[in-house]
Amino acid sequence: MGERKVGSISIQLVSLRKRAGLSQKELAKRVGTSQQQISRLESPSYKGHSLSMLRRVAEVLGAAVHVEIQEKNDRSRWLVAEDRPSYGGKKNDLIEFEINLLRKEKNDYGRNLRIVDALYREAVALGALPLRNPLDGIEVDLRIAKVINSV
Repeated sequence: MGERKVGSISIQLVSLRKRAGLSQKELAKRVGTSQQQISRLESPSYKGHSLSMLRRVAEVLGAAVHVEIQEKNDRSRWLVAEDRPSYGGKKNDLIEFEINLLRKEKNDYGRNLRIVDALYREAVALGALPLRNPLDGIEVDLRIAKVINSV
């Protein structure tokens, strides 16, 4: 089982079990294993899935197991962002993915500074910058509070 697929296997198992209206304990009894084993299989962090166990669970749930072996650099799956994340879904995998992406990208610092400058000028024009002192106008706020409290 590839590391990219592990999380989706657990999600699929939970979904199929719930659709079948079974608890982990009921599924375990039908498969001939323990509730703890079903819990492990449904855990996104579990990496000990065996084909024989997955086939037994799938059989009980009215599903089939499909195994696919792909080249590691097969980018055809990355064409649709919503299909599956290419980082595997774990925090460390995401960080590694972002670091690799940043290494590949050529940063245009001049362009980035022009963007920041344009955003700053727009914020000033809209009155969002410079930031207002939070205590400015507090006297008015206090007078309004006194009036409201005296009613």
